[in-house]
Amino acid sequence: MTQLIVSLEDASMLSEIKKAICLLKGVASVKVSKRHDIPNATTIKAIDELENGQSIVCSDFNDYLKLVSRELPD
Repeated sequence: MTQLIVSLEDASMLSEIKKAICLLKGVASVKVSKRHDIPNATTIKAIDELENGQSIVCSDFNDYLKLVSRELPD
């Protein structure tokens, strides 16, 4: 059996899209997959740092580059 994956930006259209796809000849079934994106460890750490006030503020991109260049190994 071949599968077709359809991604919707607007979840409110889900019901209508399911009905329309079911009307197509040869469609055996339509299932909704509730995929929850789980952030990786680096993203979780960054979110925690932000929530705990462990962030930096730079006035412009050049200031940011100066800051990170000090932290990078030579």
